[in-house]
Amino acid sequence: MQKSRAWFILFLLILLFPQPMPVGRAMNAPELEQVILQQHFTQKELERNLEITRNEEKTLLTQIAQLDSELSRQALIIDAKRRHAGEVARAYYMGKRDDLLALLFETDNFNDFLLAYDFLQILFTRDMEKMQDYQTERQKAAQLQQDKQQRLTQVRTLRTHYETQLAEMLAVQKEKEENLQKLTDPTSVQSLMDHLVEDWRKDGLPAFRDYFAILTKVMFEIPELATPDRIHAEGLLTHTLTIKETDFNQFLESKNAMFKQSQFHFENNQLQVEGSYNQMNMRMIGEYQLVSPTELKFHIVQLFYDGFQLPQSTVDELAKEFDLGFYPTMISPNIQVEDIKLADQALTLKIKLDLPFGFGSKN
Repeated sequence: MQKSRAWFILFLLILLFPQPMPVGRAMNAPELEQVILQQHFTQKELERNLEITRNEEKTLLTQIAQLDSELSRQALIIDAKRRHAGEVARAYYMGKRDDLLALLFETDNFNDFLLAYDFLQILFTRDMEKMQDYQTERQKAAQLQQDKQQRLTQVRTLRTHYETQLAEMLAVQKEKEENLQKLTDPTSVQSLMDHLVEDWRKDGLPAFRDYFAILTKVMFEIPELATPDRIHAEGLLTHTLTIKETDFNQFLESKNAMFKQSQFHFENNQLQVEGSYNQMNMRMIGEYQLVSPTELKFHIVQLFYDGFQLPQSTVDELAKEFDLGFYPTMISPNIQVEDIKLADQALTLKIKLDLPFGFGSKN
């Protein structure tokens, strides 16, 4: 298996780093095979993501059917509770409870008074419980209806997403088939296509999930880098936190040995990761987005597996599973981020102290 994979990667390296092609010159066979492999990889990943979307829709439709059943059952309960509540309301409106109240003043002795009082108290409590039960069941029905509408919205969103993915997949498949026809022997690349997809699904995707799971855990420990020597005051409440690229990589390596096989770079306001894990070459390009003063969301721009770019649908799948964001409140509850910059091999955060009693807050 290892020899087969080594041969496969060696062959791919030859394909992935061809000589520059002059404008207007037709691609030769190795270059065209490289394009076909990428197209096939993209097509099969889109097919896998389409299946995930279909399963998500099936789950939502099952949940909607269950909610419809619960709503029907809830309607019967509400109808019964409504009748009970109506009887109570009519009793008070018609003065029937007033007649019972008069019994208190018609008792002959104190013991009879206490008995009548206890009876009225129990009756009143039960009346109020009937009224409250009716309102509670109505609230349950409203919540069920809201849950159903949320799932219906999710289904509509999924269907739109599915149609977009399907159109993309069909377009890539069409281009791949056209390129296959340009080869003298289209079957020559078929085994490489099959091997690439099989290798990705068996080893590549699980390795990516392992890597991202570990990285996510370590990212929540980043506040440890907010040491006094890295923080510089720019004013009474405004400071700058600067983390050098070398310090960041050393920090990651100290947390997990796997990071010794990869390097994190800060350039052009992007975080770039290159390296290997579990005999898999990986490359990631991402950006931090300042969602709010207390949240920096990490957005993956591009992701590569052994030189092949993963489609956006796979990137979204991994981003949904793993949170690589940064939360400044983990440093201190009173810290907010005003700006972030990744350049000159350093990550720079402009932070502001937001004191609880309002001092320093913007008007």
